[in-house]
Amino acid sequence: MTTWYSIELDDDKAANILQKVMNAFMPKYVGSGRPLGMAIFSSHNKETKTTTLYFSPQAASLAMQFGAEACGSDFVDVDLSLLVGDESSIDYLFPEAEAR
Repeated sequence: MTTWYSIELDDDKAANILQKVMNAFMPKYVGSGRPLGMAIFSSHNKETKTTTLYFSPQAASLAMQFGAEACGSDFVDVDLSLLVGDESSIDYLFPEAEAR
């Protein structure tokens, strides 16, 4: 498996950056033919008041554009939400995950 990327955002800045990420994602996604492997997920931590974005390997160029860093791909204990990408990308990127 190739490298995933993540970036942690403070809640006070998250909304603005999330919108910028989504706006930048769509042209790259459509231009690439809407691949199932290209998606961005988010996870919110209420205790630390942060949102973490996880960029799939096919979204690496976008991740680097926003200063994300390489991270592990083990998301067993992370509650992820699909931010942008095809809904089917969840099954494609996480075939071993059980439906909750």
